[in-house]
Amino acid sequence: MNPTSPQKILIADDEVYMLRLLEMTFKKGGYTVVSCRDGRAALATAVTALPQLIVLDVMMPGLDGLGALRQLKENPATRDIPVVVLSAKGHALTKVEAEVAGAVLFLAKPFSPNQLLSEAQKILAPKNP
Repeated sequence: MNPTSPQKILIADDEVYMLRLLEMTFKKGGYTVVSCRDGRAALATAVTALPQLIVLDVMMPGLDGLGALRQLKENPATRDIPVVVLSAKGHALTKVEAEVAGAVLFLAKPFSPNQLLSEAQKILAPKNP
């Protein structure tokens, strides 16, 4: 990857308002954004776009975010992409399920878009050996 090209983030959320808010937040942060509205589209897009970070909402039609996360982690092409899970269901069980499935971060809605951007920047920061 060219060091000057922006990092790519895939966002999957069925709520148009939330999708647009996250798109604007990440674009203002200097990222390229790819978005979709359900888990199945997120799986297909992740394989073709190979983003550096994936943000999944839990409650989506068809394949939900946790199901998509499990499938992303089973696929060799996408298993190493960090995934952030967002949920209006801030239940401890949902958080544990997301972490067990491989999420690097779980945020309950409502959350601060700036907090999510800050967390994404930490996740995507170059790792020093």
